Amino acid sequence: MIPTAVPRHAGRRVAAGVLATAALAAGASASPAAASPVGAAQAISILNAQRAANGIPAGVTVDRRLTAACAAHDRYMARGHGLTHREVPGARGYSAGGAYAATHAVLARGSGWESGDPYDNAPLHLDQLLAPRLRAAGSADLLGFSCTTTFPGWTRADPAAPSVYTFPGPGASAPPSEIATESPFTPGSLVGIRAGSRTGPVLLVLADAPGQPPEDNPATLSQASLTGPQGPVAVKTVDGETPIPGGGTLAPYISPGGFLIPVAPLRPGTTYQAHVLITFAGQQISHSWTFTATGRDPHSTLVARGNSLAFSSASARPIRVAFIRAGGARSAPVTIAPGRRARLHLVPGSWQACGRQEAFRGFSAYHGCLTLTVTGLPKLKLGPPSVRGGQLRLVLRLSGVLAHRRATLTLIPLTRQCTGGHCALTRGRPRTRSITLNGPELSVPLPARGRGVLVTVATAAFQLRDAPWRAAQASFRWVTQ
Repeated sequence: MIPTAVPRHAGRRVAAGVLATAALAAGASASPAAASPVGAAQAISILNAQRAANGIPAGVTVDRRLTAACAAHDRYMARGHGLTHREVPGARGYSAGGAYAATHAVLARGSGWESGDPYDNAPLHLDQLLAPRLRAAGSADLLGFSCTTTFPGWTRADPAAPSVYTFPGPGASAPPSEIATESPFTPGSLVGIRAGSRTGPVLLVLADAPGQPPEDNPATLSQASLTGPQGPVAVKTVDGETPIPGGGTLAPYISPGGFLIPVAPLRPGTTYQAHVLITFAGQQISHSWTFTATGRDPHSTLVARGNSLAFSSASARPIRVAFIRAGGARSAPVTIAPGRRARLHLVPGSWQACGRQEAFRGFSAYHGCLTLTVTGLPKLKLGPPSVRGGQLRLVLRLSGVLAHRRATLTLIPLTRQCTGGHCALTRGRPRTRSITLNGPELSVPLPARGRGVLVTVATAAFQLRDAPWRAAQASFRWVTQ
């Protein structure tokens, strides 16, 4: 998954990011299959269940117009534009609806709603989806991308009195740890927590009040505390007044409220009491609640090593990894046991590898994604030779991806020199020219008797759609007897 958060005033802050990257060389390829998108009704049903389970107003409805706009933007991103909160007028796949969705939705690549909320570990995105005022939304998972609108649906009626909601909600549960991953930044990165750090679960605080707009209306959090059986836990707070890189504050990215971040993972199976003082709508609201950290942390890690994926975990449960290429194609999933590797068989291109490990024997579940750049290794060979009409003809064998591509032909003349019964070939000045690889043979002038030629054909590295390909080179030496 590659989630990117967009602020309410989208022209101010738009950026994309990744979870992790790895470069791989292509091996044997697997045949990609078409993606199976999740419908808007299912996605919004999952969201409503999540809101209701944590005491946040549910009943969010599906907006067909916004769903169509999201689908249009998914198609735009899949047409080589990548994960983006902008559509360029006149660009391939551009549409007015897609451009609107781009600046009014949360986006992800490589993961969607098929296994739950894809933004569980992306606090800024989750905040927009759990905003108390959200009444309607559009959603579409297509071609390896996911789009769910947020800001346009913040139209729920004002509450009767000031209200505070949290995630996890009172009496609910949360994983004992989290690695927040989203772009352009995470809440933790705004208060000194290094990107990629494993912390406790990021706690969301959502405020609402009569007569208050839900957009760009910051609340502030203070006196935050988190206490477990062993005593106080160190936390950091982030709210709408927190400065962001490049100037401004976090307010345009979130609904009124903020985040409490336990600096270190919590103890599995332990109940904690959280407290915070919210200043909003001209008043201060003291709010306390309890939640339970579920299961032990499996400390699971999915990494790319060479041309394989390696998985490690304290849990004995295997991980199932799905592969989605930019554009929506899929390759066969793999299952990897802890401590083992799985060799990758992906065609060249940009892939998302997303794995899920189920909760098992007291361990929490794990979900992680990698961006894999699979580099193609083109084949290029010269020979066997034949002589016809004063020409040396060499069979040209090459990968289909090199057909009709430009290459450099280098001819180095060779001269046989013999002294005292010992003969050696000396090289002359090379001659080069550009050729097109468009035939089954390569023809060069046949050297005179006692002379030879070193023929070299070389291509430069190149990019073909989402796939990088390495340079290729082949040589053949011929000496006329």
